[in-house]
Amino acid sequence: MTEAAARRIVEYLRDRIGRELRTVVIVREADWEIYYLRDDLQREYTRESFGEVVDHFQLDAPKQPPDVAEWPVGGRRGVVHYHETAFVVQFPVSDTESILISLTPEVGQDLLAFMEACRNLIEDDG
Repeated sequence: MTEAAARRIVEYLRDRIGRELRTVVIVREADWEIYYLRDDLQREYTRESFGEVVDHFQLDAPKQPPDVAEWPVGGRRGVVHYHETAFVVQFPVSDTESILISLTPEVGQDLLAFMEACRNLIEDDG
């Protein structure tokens, strides 16, 4: 399911935002897999240096415990990290996986609509 969701997100975002998409990566407990890496970033990162960046986004608990879903704000649907040169949006998929998307800051202007569209693609079975 996670692999299909990552492919759907890559296709959707390449069509919708083009070069504003930087990366799409599946992050697992022990590893990660690139589904999209913009060509200029391919030249900028070695696999090792890219892995060091991805490691900073390992979630201890991608999904929250059930009691957190009862909070007034509801359960966690995604995490947004705002950096100098990118928004990094992380969508929990299971207890051990998340999809990490890196975007240029310009995308942040319509962040809620963007996040809901991606979440729907992740939850779509097919």
